[in-house]
Amino acid sequence: MNFTVLDYAVFFSLVIIVIIVSFLGAKWRAADFSKISEWSIGGRKFGTVIVWFLMGGDIYTAYSLMAIPGGAYGLRGFILYSAVYGAIAYPFLYYVAPRLYLIAKRKGMITGGDYVKERFKSPTLALLISLTGILAMLPYIALQIVGIKYVLQAMNLPVTVSLIVAFLIVAAFTIVAGLRGPALGSIIKDVLLWAVIITMTIVLGIRFSGFSTVFSTMDSKGINYLIPSNLMLGYITLAYSSGISWILFPNLLTGILGSKDAKTIKKNAVFLPFYQVWLIVLTIFGLIALAYNLVPNKVSSLAFPSVLITYFPSTFVIIAFAAIVIGAMIPASIQALAAANLTVRNIYVEYFNKNASEKRQVLVGRIFVFLWILLSLIWALIPAASGYIFYLLTMSYAFLLQTFPAIVLSMYIPKLDKYSVGIGWLAGMVFVFYGLYTVKFASSLLPYLGYTYVGFDGLLINLAIVGIGYAIGRLMKIRVESGIQPQEFIDSDKELKV
Repeated sequence: MNFTVLDYAVFFSLVIIVIIVSFLGAKWRAADFSKISEWSIGGRKFGTVIVWFLMGGDIYTAYSLMAIPGGAYGLRGFILYSAVYGAIAYPFLYYVAPRLYLIAKRKGMITGGDYVKERFKSPTLALLISLTGILAMLPYIALQIVGIKYVLQAMNLPVTVSLIVAFLIVAAFTIVAGLRGPALGSIIKDVLLWAVIITMTIVLGIRFSGFSTVFSTMDSKGINYLIPSNLMLGYITLAYSSGISWILFPNLLTGILGSKDAKTIKKNAVFLPFYQVWLIVLTIFGLIALAYNLVPNKVSSLAFPSVLITYFPSTFVIIAFAAIVIGAMIPASIQALAAANLTVRNIYVEYFNKNASEKRQVLVGRIFVFLWILLSLIWALIPAASGYIFYLLTMSYAFLLQTFPAIVLSMYIPKLDKYSVGIGWLAGMVFVFYGLYTVKFASSLLPYLGYTYVGFDGLLINLAIVGIGYAIGRLMKIRVESGIQPQEFIDSDKELKV
């Protein structure tokens, strides 16, 4: 498709508007960036609407727009696990996240590592959990970068230069505005994406007289779009594991801790599922590309751009492309900020400068925002790495899932001790690494275990060891150290009921 000068003007205007708004976040609500909580989590001042856009902008990204249709094209019905896990994640967040939020707010916590350190009185366990979070964030940022690579190619823009410029700008407004930057930018980003997806759904629905025609076409061509029976266990375990691991993602936790109160989190757990409609519709877009053979060279990541280019005029296509690029920049900002928060709070302050002032913590956080984005850029631009980059999202889930006992179970089992949790984490991580190695890091499903998800299997081993360690500790009456008393969790539950 050939784009006009007007098309390019529209594209750059939309992107520049979001960038300007994100920079203006530094002036929003009289921010005092001499305080780490003001820069890193917005001073815990975001209400229901802002958190809805912020978390929606963080969860539903350029990766969703490119990978879900691409997965439908290449993986058929299996990709619908991404629509299912929201049905698990949101009820889980509704009950679990407010309890964690209240403890974090009461004790001035900014990261999951802060919670683990206080809960177990163990900087070492907090370090392990924080490193797990940081390692999971880097491929996640890289995913956003790779997600827009195909858009830049379709627009005939210089890919490498454009990516470098775009994500250095992301680093810049995150450094300047902290969480307030992507919080404001996410409003425009989400409005734009909702407009694009709703328009595409209506236009394509009219064109095909309902999407049943698409399925009839695939049936007539003998195209199997259902989940393969041998992958059903993989589908179930991946969906379930992804659902319960959302709260473990540092970037999502950053948005949660930025809320002004626990009720804001509960409201968003009710209203955020509206975004899940995207994933079902995006899956259908991928099946349209499959049914009508729209994708050049069978490159699955081109499924969504191919549908756009085939059925829509150039100006609408360019608006959609702008939405994809913005949909990469905003989440990357939050993810880099989350990784920087963990680095500052649970590595720098704990091991290098225990007396660091809050102003110094903000400075170090800004430096690491730049470094983590730069590292992710390098990773995404290496062809050998970026070729497998889409597999790394489910790998990130697998690693983060091993922090489940430390962050979630510990809120409900007062006598859970650091040794059981630490050994369980290690066993789970070792199994995940070994499982991925056996499939040459080209998948996250293990064929020799019924194609179950490696993260799920690792968590089962993790929980078994935690359970055995817990039982031994109780039998031997080992004293458990905790900086959070059981009554504090009870008080939090009472507060939630008020």
